[in-house]
Amino acid sequence: MHSLQTTFATAAGEAAWEAALRDLFEARELAKAEAILRAALIESGGEMMRLCRSASLSAVEISGWDELAEAVKNHEGEPITGATIAIGNEADLAFEKGAQHRPYLVLGLYTDHAWNWSAASAQDVLAQCRTDSPDWAGWDEDIEAFLEIDGLDVLNTALVHHKQRHFIREEGEAAPAPLRYVEFVLGCWWRALRFHQAVAVQLDAHGLAGAIPVISGLIELRPEVVAVHWPVVRQVPAAKSPEAVEQDDEAEGFEIATPNLTRFNLIQRGRLVVDEDASPTGTVLRRRIEVSEEDEDIAVEAPSLMRRLLGRG
Repeated sequence: MHSLQTTFATAAGEAAWEAALRDLFEARELAKAEAILRAALIESGGEMMRLCRSASLSAVEISGWDELAEAVKNHEGEPITGATIAIGNEADLAFEKGAQHRPYLVLGLYTDHAWNWSAASAQDVLAQCRTDSPDWAGWDEDIEAFLEIDGLDVLNTALVHHKQRHFIREEGEAAPAPLRYVEFVLGCWWRALRFHQAVAVQLDAHGLAGAIPVISGLIELRPEVVAVHWPVVRQVPAAKSPEAVEQDDEAEGFEIATPNLTRFNLIQRGRLVVDEDASPTGTVLRRRIEVSEEDEDIAVEAPSLMRRLLGRG
C-alpha cells in the first residue's frame, strides 16, 4: 500500500499534505517540492510515474517569451511593474476522446496604477493573493502577446481523462484512499510543478523587461497553488540559450536546464528510474489553442484563485 493512501484516508490528512506542499510553492522552494513528489511517484511505481517522468524539465518549455519581453519593454504609457501568468484547460475536455489536450496560457500585465508593485515585497504580493479580490484585479494592460507551453500535453490529457479524479469519503470512516486517486493527485501536483518551473526557467534566462515580479498559477485546475517569482538582480545579462545539463542517462528522463537555477532552490537534482519499454507512447498534436474572450469569461459559482487574481471571476 502507498503511504499516501493512509494519509489521504481523511480529508484533513490530505489537506495537511497539500498545505505543506503549497507553502513550498509559495516560497518558491520548488526543489524541495519536487523531492517530495518524486519520492511519492517512485513509491507508486505505476503509469502516472511514467507520465510524470516523460514531462521532464527540459521537455516542458514556454515559447514566445522573447516576444513578450519585447512587448513589455516597448509598452507605451506607464511602465509594466507586475505580471501574472496562468495555465488552464478548455472546458469539457473530458468528453473529447482521442486527442491530446494542450493547456493554454493567460497573461495579466500591470502598472502601478491600481496597486504599487514597485514598492511591494514578495510577502505583500502573497497577502494580496490571499484576498478575495487583489487590488490589481481587472486592471491589466492591453498588450498583444501570445505564449504557448510544450511538453505537458500527454500528462495533461491523462489527468483530464483519469478514471479516479475524486475520492468520496464516508462520514466517520477512515478507509485508505484508492491508489488511483493518490496517483491522480500526484500527477496534478507534478503538472503544477513543471509549469511553475517553466516560468522560472524563462525568467532566469531572459527576465521580463527588467526586474518585474511574476505570479504563476493555475486556472480551474488542481491544485490551486501560486508561486511568486521575485526578480533577481544580475551583474551580467543571462544568455538567451542556456546550456542544459543532462542526467546520467536518457532513461532517467530528468535533465536540469539552466544550472544556475539550483542557486534559487528551483530544481531538484535526482532520478526517477523507470523501465524505458514501459514509457507512454503517442503523438503529441502541435496546435495552438486560441483563448477567446468568451472562453476567458466563463461564469463559475466560485472563481478559482487565478481567476480572482486576473480579475476574470
